[in-house]
Amino acid sequence: MSMWIRIDDGVATLALTPPADRAVFRTALIEARGAMLSWDVASGQRFPDAEIHSPLEASAWLAEIYGEEIAAAVRAAAATSLPVPGSAELVDAAHRLAWLMWASDWWPAGVYTPALNGPILAAETAVAAHAVEHLLDDEDAVERTLHQAVDAPSALAAVPLRLRADAAALLDVLTGLADDHGIALSAATVSTSSADWALAAGARGQIREGIEIGHGLAPVRWADVPAQTVAADSDARWSLRHIDGVPHLHVSVAAVPVAAVPSTEAPGTEAPGAEAELWARFGPESLDIDIPLQGDSVGFTGNMQVAASIALLPLEERTLWIRDPLLAAVPGPAESEDDRDAVRAQASIRLDDPDASLAERAAAE
Repeated sequence: MSMWIRIDDGVATLALTPPADRAVFRTALIEARGAMLSWDVASGQRFPDAEIHSPLEASAWLAEIYGEEIAAAVRAAAATSLPVPGSAELVDAAHRLAWLMWASDWWPAGVYTPALNGPILAAETAVAAHAVEHLLDDEDAVERTLHQAVDAPSALAAVPLRLRADAAALLDVLTGLADDHGIALSAATVSTSSADWALAAGARGQIREGIEIGHGLAPVRWADVPAQTVAADSDARWSLRHIDGVPHLHVSVAAVPVAAVPSTEAPGTEAPGAEAELWARFGPESLDIDIPLQGDSVGFTGNMQVAASIALLPLEERTLWIRDPLLAAVPGPAESEDDRDAVRAQASIRLDDPDASLAERAAAE
């Protein structure tokens, strides 16, 4: 296996294969000192691609990822192809951090892929970031992630029994890091059995009254909604109905199923999308049909009275766009279903991988 090195205007591009555009949700990233490292999560890639804009800054870690021969070629601005080393000191640790950060942003949770617990994921990310801290461009990365993991003790106490030893080991490391940074973790408040991790289910939010005069489905772009809110394997639905002679447009989209929790809820186990602000736009923008969606553990729904002329819209204009306004200002191109399938397949593999993160192994229970 060889790493190609290309030099263009002082920027060194490293890639195992010729660089190609890749869907944003297929890409795990680390902003390193003097460089951007990237992995294709759907390919099982171990050694990252890189864009190195400052070889001087990157020299502090370059050989730990790519080996001395490739590092020397980058420092010499030599365009060439060199074999990747059989092992490199930092590559697995960097890959682990990149995967955890990707999972926080893009994990394709849905009906068939369980959601990940946020505080556990944050705890693992903080520990992984600490392991490669000298690599990172962000000097506050560990501290910031520790703040996101303050509720991890309760979440770790709630993992299935067979994972308790791993959870305890993670908590020990996390506690030490938090103490070093002057951050107080919350006390563990609940311990549940694996039975409490069963997926919640339901079918609320569907309007059945009135006479339906039109309906349809629309895919939801992953890039337009927060991670682990809308089910990544479900389409949005719209239904136009006459209710008491007045047309109403109803929109619904499934939420990510979440772990059922006992009456004393553990932090971090609430519905991931409970606070998401989602809107649905139906038809051309000029119609000004924007419907706020209300979310719960089952889904996001909205309903609006509309003009009777909506029933006369041509089929190609009966479009539905679900988005968080902070993430998407205008509709984007359709995402490749092949790319989405590849990411979901890789996530499924991880759920059966004994070397996967604790968050993934707990979700698989």
